[in-house]
Amino acid sequence: MFEMVDPLPGALRLKMPRFVIAWSIVDLVLCSLRALELPFLIAALILMESCGCSAPDKCIVTRGGLSLILWLELGSACAVAVTGLAGNIGMLCRRHWAQYFCFISLLFTLASYGIMVWQTLLCFKGSATLVFVIAIIAVLLFIMLRTALLVFNTISLFKAKHFFKERDGY
Repeated sequence: MFEMVDPLPGALRLKMPRFVIAWSIVDLVLCSLRALELPFLIAALILMESCGCSAPDKCIVTRGGLSLILWLELGSACAVAVTGLAGNIGMLCRRHWAQYFCFISLLFTLASYGIMVWQTLLCFKGSATLVFVIAIIAVLLFIMLRTALLVFNTISLFKAKHFFKERDGY
């Protein structure tokens, strides 16, 4: 009754690897949660400034009353959310440019690691030894969890790069 017509006869049909699709969905959810965190982080910064309870001077380099580290944390969170959302949506739409946004998101995630370690070392320096050890253990556990997610992200990027290379030839 109906005849199936191939829109591109002889064209190689490549499917995006399932891992890339699955990880793009998971990372899209994680980046969305990071984007939902931003208003709360901004509200916390405003609240800290308005009540004059910004972090102790021994802990953080202050700039205009607000701590520089909190601004860096806000900037990295915003950058991860924006580039991650753009990259993952583009990846699900099978756009070649999406891998660049995902890679930039990966770099900002690494930057947030450095900010987190810097903040912990500065804030707990001079604290009781037990408190400092607990803080370092908590940071290390958090970094191990985020590193596992980062490994999945990296694997997904390499699989996507291979897919785009086969599909587009570059």
